[in-house]
Amino acid sequence: CISDEQFFAEKVWVPILSTKCIGCHNPQGQAAKSKLILAGSSEAGFLDKNLATFKSLAGLELSGESYVLLKPTKKVDHGGGHVIDADSADYEALREMVDRTKEPSSCETDVNASFAGVVMSGPEDTLRAAALEIAGRLPTEAEAQAVAQSGMDALDPILDQMLTEEAFYVRLKEIYNDLFLTDRYLNGEAAVDLLKSDAYDAKWYNSLPQDPALVEKYGARDLEDAINKVKSWTNRGVGREPLELIAYIVRNDRSFKEVLTADYTVVNPFSAKAYGVTAEFQNDADPEEFVPVKRDPIPLAGVLTSPVFLNRHPTTSTNRNRHRARVVYQYFLGTDILKTAEQPLDQTKITDFNPTMNNAACTVCHAALDPLSGGFHSFDSAGRYEADDTWYEDMRPPGFGAESVPFSEFPSALSWVAQRVADDPRFALAAVYTMYTGLTGQKPLVAPTNDDPEFSAKFRAYLAQYHAFNAMAHDFADSDYNLKTVVKAIVKSPYFRARNVAQASSQGDPLAQLGGTRFLGPEQLHRKIWAVTGYPWRPRAFEDDGNRYDYLLRRDAYRLLYGGIDSEEVIQRITEPNGIMANVADRMANEMACISVPRDLWLPQEERLLFPFVETTFEPRDTNDFDVLPAVEAIKKNIQYLHERVLGESLEIGDPEIERTYKLFVETWEEGKAGMKKPEGEEGRISTWLPGPCEVENDYWTRDALPNEEKLQRDENYTIRAWMSVMTYLLSDFRFLYQ
Repeated sequence: CISDEQFFAEKVWVPILSTKCIGCHNPQGQAAKSKLILAGSSEAGFLDKNLATFKSLAGLELSGESYVLLKPTKKVDHGGGHVIDADSADYEALREMVDRTKEPSSCETDVNASFAGVVMSGPEDTLRAAALEIAGRLPTEAEAQAVAQSGMDALDPILDQMLTEEAFYVRLKEIYNDLFLTDRYLNGEAAVDLLKSDAYDAKWYNSLPQDPALVEKYGARDLEDAINKVKSWTNRGVGREPLELIAYIVRNDRSFKEVLTADYTVVNPFSAKAYGVTAEFQNDADPEEFVPVKRDPIPLAGVLTSPVFLNRHPTTSTNRNRHRARVVYQYFLGTDILKTAEQPLDQTKITDFNPTMNNAACTVCHAALDPLSGGFHSFDSAGRYEADDTWYEDMRPPGFGAESVPFSEFPSALSWVAQRVADDPRFALAAVYTMYTGLTGQKPLVAPTNDDPEFSAKFRAYLAQYHAFNAMAHDFADSDYNLKTVVKAIVKSPYFRARNVAQASSQGDPLAQLGGTRFLGPEQLHRKIWAVTGYPWRPRAFEDDGNRYDYLLRRDAYRLLYGGIDSEEVIQRITEPNGIMANVADRMANEMACISVPRDLWLPQEERLLFPFVETTFEPRDTNDFDVLPAVEAIKKNIQYLHERVLGESLEIGDPEIERTYKLFVETWEEGKAGMKKPEGEEGRISTWLPGPCEVENDYWTRDALPNEEKLQRDENYTIRAWMSVMTYLLSDFRFLYQ
């Protein structure tokens, strides 16, 4: 049973329309004035659009026969000549498709067909992956029990809760910054320096009174530190405005269309002063509190009118906002406008006057791009609003699609255009694409070219994903564009849950692109380390100035070396580990074992995250080299527990993996015990003292020194260091570094 959508894609689009028709029947082709105008595969939702066009034409008949059949067989005049024979398979496919438009099939597209032979993660594994990805933590005991009892049906309410947690909004802003790259402006005064208008008091903090009360209000060391904090918080408020607007919309279950259509923006207590707007805050000293405001007289259009967005995507007198329009198509319509035309262009053929208006090689892009460019006409290269700005007479008028901005709306053209972009069906698909990439690390599949040797398998995989994403986009629209609907749909889909291939597949390469397993970026690994071990990877809880030096989050530490971005010079993440990244991971595993193992064993047993079943006195053998069975059982039970906590794998106690890890523990312990027996000064002598950084001498979080009797500095039995070797082994495992 084949659905109409699948039949059209496989039997009509692939062999006929995409090969024999679209060359002329495209917006700039020789048949551009005909009623059959086809969209190319570079446009999001192109199959639905083309099917709708086909349906609208199939009912046009002459003597009871559809023009869709008459034209290509040249039974009536056809500018493209004779294209198909009336006794061919192509004709039969067209005829059946015409019949299907009259009597639609009740069949639905089977989006799971491409996953035959693919191993899916079960409910428990899906819960763990979702908790780490969305909430930056491990599942709670209650969540794990609910899923164990009710399976996938229990996920919805759990995901609903996770999507209210602050960690989700941190992740959401990371995902959208990977697109916008506006975090480029977070350093120094880079963001406030963009506020060029005289209406702003961008550096208001320079005139702060020398009031000692500011020190206490802002939690500073002294007055200079207070002013520096205010400066940083002001810059961050301006620099993070578009990302915080997205977070505000999603957090408050508002329509995601407001990302483009909001006539408001968000400010924190400090950026509000820079903009000169009045806003009410629960805590006017909290830089993380963002509230909605308007910036009259500027007609706002969501993120598009943010100074950092406009400057991150600049324009020039010759570019004329085309770059800004291109990123709108890419970010919010899921369409790479540059792929709508064959590249590179043969410049020798472009001899027309004003080719962007008159040459088909140029208009194929510019006919769609230039009207949207005109929507930005009131915002100059510095992002300043100029209400009286005019537009170029040698370009298409501002607008979107076939519509032009009414003259009365000209000063607020961008708001007018943004509303039409948000109303376009591709807007919902673009949001699905963005969240899919963010949550799985995979790019959406692209339609293969007809000459691809694996075309059939790749197109089936593409088609399945196309229909799955379309269904998500429709549900997204039906939810009044609540983005949480998209997140939940992706997490529960095979595209997040696929983990492995049961056996070698004849489907070729497409299966390699399925599933959510991917190398974790520095921010995600940072959260996972903290969630699993109970401690972040940093030299200490906080520095003397109160700041935190998280190795994987800082540009001057490992963020870039571990594949992250700085949104300025490095704008593409590295998704496959290299030698440097492997070394960083090894160092992390060693240092986190040093930090977490002694501190966890120092805690009362009921408070431990890593070692609930053993003590430092539990040795696998006695002095006569006989196994101490209760200790061996406890050690193996704790190893089993660590495999589940660290790697997310549930293993039987006799599993070879457990035995291998136990062997590592024993061999490390034996080597250490032998070294400690050697006389002082002999080569290979091992001290009973823990390495300095591994000693527990203070409270990690407060840095308060511990009384001598509470310190953990020695490892008399060498069990602490044996457990450190186990943790190093697990933390450096690919199953920890990937997700």
